Formats: sequence, structure tokens, C-alpha cells
Amino acid sequence: LLPEHRAATPAELGAVLRALHQLPIPHDVTLPDFDPFAQLNERIAAATGITGGDQEWLADHLAVLRARYRELQMGPARHVIHGDAWQNNLAVTNSGVSVLVDLERVSIGHREWDLILLAVDFVDFARISSADYASFVAAYGWDVTGEPAFRLLSDIQELRWTCFVLGKSGSSTAATREANHRIACIQGNVPHPWSWTAF
Repeated sequence: LLPEHRAATPAELGAVLRALHQLPIPHDVTLPDFDPFAQLNERIAAATGITGGDQEWLADHLAVLRARYRELQMGPARHVIHGDAWQNNLAVTNSGVSVLVDLERVSIGHREWDLILLAVDFVDFARISSADYASFVAAYGWDVTGEPAFRLLSDIQELRWTCFVLGKSGSSTAATREANHRIACIQGNVPHPWSWTAF
């Protein structure tokens, strides 16, 4: 049970991710390899509340992203990563202790997957300010937006967020509406910065 706490600032998140990624990979516990495409096929195939054309487009889009990702030369994955590293998943207690929560995606992967979430929030959604993003980069020590793979990794992450809402659209009118909005965005029909409702 956590004591009184708040969500982390971008700088606090950057500092904790830097520390996490510097830890040695443990040998006494087996962590899975991070799969950025986990469950996406299933969620697209089971989607309701969207047109057949959009469902087909999503399946094709996923196939293209998979093919492009296989061609990336990122080297071996050498880090323990959180897998869903955003500010609400780092609780900072009133005494200043930082606690990572929501650990179901902890795995072995490339550090980019922990950095891309805040980077996309800044670049495509303008959900954080330039100053806040700069503080995140300064605390971590590296800016993922300067990497050639940034746009591809962003597209994959945004598809993941879209498919998450697809999984809820069968039982929620609001989720169906949000799923269709997100699809329109990633199809290029809505200009940046995007505004997505959290679910």
C-alpha cells in the first residue's frame, strides 16, 4: 500500500528511467522479451464499432509496421525496461521516494520503448510543454526524438494506444467514438496536435 503520493514530473521520470536502464539484467529471474505488437492482431480482428474498411486498414497498417520494424538495425536489447513508462506509473511519495507501479510489462527490451511515450506526448499531442520535455531529456541524458527510428516507433506506439481502446469499444459508446477518432488520426485525417481521451 503506497503512502500519500503524486504522479511524477517529466524530470523525475527521466531520472528514474535512467537509473532503471543502468541496472544489470538479472540472472535469477527470467523476464520476457518486450513485444511491441503483443495482442494487436487479436484486438483488430475482434474490433466492433468500426467499419470493415477501417478494420482492414488497421490490419494492413500493422503488417507494414511489423515489416519496417524487422528491418530496423537497433542491435540486441540490453536493458530491463518498464514497458509502460509514463508519469502516472511513477508514484512519488510525500517524502520524495519514487516507486514504479503497473509492472505487468516489465521485460528485456530497447530503452527507446520507455522513452517514446513521453516523446510522443510532446511531439504529436503537445500534452507537455517544451520546457517539461527538455527537463525529461536532461534528466535521462538522451533524446529519442533525434533517432532515425523515432517516427516508426511513434507510429507503433500510437497503434498500440488505438488498439487498447478498440478492445473496450464493444461495451462502451464513448470508447467506440474514441476508437474511430484515433483511427482517423493515425490515417492522417486529423492534423497535429491530436487530442485523445484517456481510457
